[in-house]
Amino acid sequence: MGSVKWIMLNFHVWCMCLDYGLTVLTVPIVIFPALGGYPFGILTEWGVSAEFQTYLIVTLIPVVSAAVITIFENRYFLVFGHNSKWRRFRVLLSIFNYLYAATWCLPSFMIIPEQNMARKVALEMLGPNVSDYIRHFPIFMMSLEITYLTLPCLLIVLTFATEVILFVAIIKKGMTELAKTARFSKNTLKMQKNFLKAVYIQVSMYMTSIQLPLAYFFVSIFFKIYNQSANNFCFVVFSLNGLSSTILMLWVHTPYRDFCYKLLRIEKWRKKIGQANSQDNVVSVAPTAAPK
Repeated sequence: MGSVKWIMLNFHVWCMCLDYGLTVLTVPIVIFPALGGYPFGILTEWGVSAEFQTYLIVTLIPVVSAAVITIFENRYFLVFGHNSKWRRFRVLLSIFNYLYAATWCLPSFMIIPEQNMARKVALEMLGPNVSDYIRHFPIFMMSLEITYLTLPCLLIVLTFATEVILFVAIIKKGMTELAKTARFSKNTLKMQKNFLKAVYIQVSMYMTSIQLPLAYFFVSIFFKIYNQSANNFCFVVFSLNGLSSTILMLWVHTPYRDFCYKLLRIEKWRKKIGQANSQDNVVSVAPTAAPK
């Protein structure tokens, strides 16, 4: 676990950044199928533009996905690729993934439409059922052409999904082959399999809280389905990603939990509390005088 604890912490930190980005910094209200919305977070109170806040959120989501890939790549490298040519390319893969996550949407931001005209087009698209409070928002419209945003989004989803599937398939095949050899002991193989199971559970939680809302957004955009309650609910699910990831990581990964205790110096505090409780539980027995 010592070799992967920092990789797990990297994933943990990015999940928390996404969580705080959605629930504190931006608090977005989106109006899919129109590619627009309005942020209500503290960044708006501080005068940060809606354009930058949109870029922040649409970048953080794939960055978390890149952190997931880093976990699988690190596990593959430590178990199977430590002495192979892969060690020369692994850093390049990580650099590519994080740069791709940070730049995939830049072409869309280079052709942002004129906002007054775009808002009128968006409200006409949504129809007469749009709430009055949304009509009066200074909505930021990212694009009027869905292909400018959805096509790059599909490309990065397919790229990262392919990487995850490849690493999972290679690791699973490698673990099957290792079980037939004497390279690792049975206890070591069992520990590796238990760790991978914990990672699979962790990634499944991420897929549920991030990818399912994204799937709805794609359906809403392509089929022109407007449901503000569904849009809001999807972002509520989004915002639960950081909390659910934190709880799951600390519950499933016992060595990682101990590492976090040590990193935050919680273990020392727990020991002090335990020593204090032990001292309080000591019973003093005063000697009694012998009967005359």
